[in-house]
Amino acid sequence: MFVFPQPQYMPCAECGASVPRHQTEHHVCGDERRLDYELIQLRAEVDAFDQQLAGYLQTLQGRFEVWYAANRR
Repeated sequence: MFVFPQPQYMPCAECGASVPRHQTEHHVCGDERRLDYELIQLRAEVDAFDQQLAGYLQTLQGRFEVWYAANRR
């Protein structure tokens, strides 16, 4: 039976960094790296929100909200 070799590096579940398999217990995620990794995972939702907001702002109610916000300043 053929056995696949184990990879030397595994991705961290928290920040996505490649960590040597023998050092996974000692790995400490950086805050900036973790934030970047979370944003990458949420990219589709952020893009969908941008499209929904742009669509809303083109409606009559959306245009009124933009006008109202500009005139309230």
